[in-house]
This record gives sequence, structure tokens and C-alpha cells, in this order.
Amino acid sequence: MGKRRWILWQGLIGPSMERFVVARTEMGCQLAGLILRAHQDSPYVVSLVVDGAGHWSRDGEQLQAFDNCVDVDLEWSPSTNTLPIRRLGLALGESRAVTAAWVRFPSLEVQHLEQSYERVDERRYRYRCGRFTADLAVDDDGMVRQYGVNWMAVASSGELG
Repeated sequence: MGKRRWILWQGLIGPSMERFVVARTEMGCQLAGLILRAHQDSPYVVSLVVDGAGHWSRDGEQLQAFDNCVDVDLEWSPSTNTLPIRRLGLALGESRAVTAAWVRFPSLEVQHLEQSYERVDERRYRYRCGRFTADLAVDDDGMVRQYGVNWMAVASSGELG
């Protein structure tokens, strides 16, 4: 396995934590994470796989409606915003719309989600989805460190480059 980086986020609105690991591999990037959040006393586990050609599956079941969808957005997570930020490579003032496979929690339903990213300054992006807007502060690797008023990175280590 190549370079790897992890970040620990703390939820700022409700009691929650997320540990996110991204590793550079021969096939691209591999993501893994764990979200700890209380919701009606139930734990949730979801396993999404994309094969690099835009074919998605969840827990072994093909999700053909999401073929060619490049990005994923986990509803309770700041981690997946790192993917389009790194992939798009926006110039200052540039904005780009993307469609993500949006995983809803706690239902685990997957939907298409139209969203956009605008590079506001060197280390800040504006995320928009419908009426929702959040400013995302990133580090040198493009990893999200602050997600509006919802999440804040409290620890990080490793290198991605």
C-alpha cells in the first residue's frame, strides 16, 4: 500500500466522531472510515464499492442507477467532500457542479445528489447543494479540516501527497 493519511473529526452540532483513512494505491485511492453517532439507539454499517469505471455496488448488490457517478457523499460525514475537491483541482474563483451518489442515513438509501464546489481562496471551498451551503477549510493535501459549523478535524497524521 502507498502513502496513507487519516483524520479524526468531531461533530460540532451533536455528539459524533469520524475517523477517516485515505490511502493511495496502484488502483487510485482507497477510503475507509468509521462514523460514531447516536441515532435512535441503532448502529449502521454500509459497504460501498466503486470499481474505477463508475460501477457501484452496496454490500455486493449492483447499483446500476449510479453507473458513471464519480463521487460519493455520505450524509453524516465530512470525509467524502475531500474527493471532489482533490479531483477537480479548481482555480481560485472557479466553480464546478458534480453529481454524487448520496448515501442517506439511517435508511442507507442511495440517491443522486447535485452539488457544486467553488474555490473561494487557497484553503477554502464553498459547497452548495440546493439551499444548503457550507464553507470547507482544507489543508495542503485538500483534506477537509472544517466543514461549516458541523464538523472540525481534531487530529491528523500521515501523508498523502
